[in-house]
Amino acid sequence: MHKPVRRTLLPGVTGAGSPPPVVADSRKVIARARRRAFVRDLFDLLLLGSVDSLFIQWPRTHLPLLDRYESLVVLAAVNASMFTYLYVARKFPEWRARRVAATWCPAERTRFFTR
Repeated sequence: MHKPVRRTLLPGVTGAGSPPPVVADSRKVIARARRRAFVRDLFDLLLLGSVDSLFIQWPRTHLPLLDRYESLVVLAAVNASMFTYLYVARKFPEWRARRVAATWCPAERTRFFTR
């Protein structure tokens, strides 16, 4: 009886090197997208910092139906969730790309993981 060959790569993927690189320069587009993302993150952090400064500047500031201490706990939770969101929004695409790259041949993987 014929035993099927166990493959480590996906069907249709070979272990040979990748084809020549495409002659298209996407560095400008990527740099512009990174600048735009940086400006958005900076704006979000400045807005968060201004709300924090309002809470610190006026000691009687509180959320409706909450006292000062509970309002500060809510503010700290919002700060933590904002920082978590900023981190995960930048790291999740990288993690996903690495997971997809695990199915590539070694030559393609080295191109992806080298900077």
